[in-house]
Amino acid sequence: MRSNRKREPLRFGTVARSLLTCMSIGAIGVGYVWQKNQIYRLGDEIKKREATLLASEKRNTMLAAQLAQLKSPAWLEARCQHYGLGLVAPREAQTIRLLEPGPEWDTRFLPAVRPAPSTKPRQVVSR
Repeated sequence: MRSNRKREPLRFGTVARSLLTCMSIGAIGVGYVWQKNQIYRLGDEIKKREATLLASEKRNTMLAAQLAQLKSPAWLEARCQHYGLGLVAPREAQTIRLLEPGPEWDTRFLPAVRPAPSTKPRQVVSR
């Protein structure tokens, strides 16, 4: 029969295993709390940024409406009359329309963009 266990000294392996288990459980708990805290902080940051985005979108809409009003011909004419500038819209004969150059401009004036010459032989037509 075994002797009384109360008088036996503690074994190093048992103590080390117990300490390692307690430290692991503590580290897992601290990690869990830290991650929950990070989730909470990120949630707050997301809410703040969403509020900022909403305010910016609202201000952008308001400024777009204001710009549209300031560009309107009726408002411009009213401001010209208010300040007595004597400005009027030009007649159709006073306007010159310029065409925007297209791809033919590139091939005609820019040699680097010029297409490669055709390999088909030319037909000579005699008169």
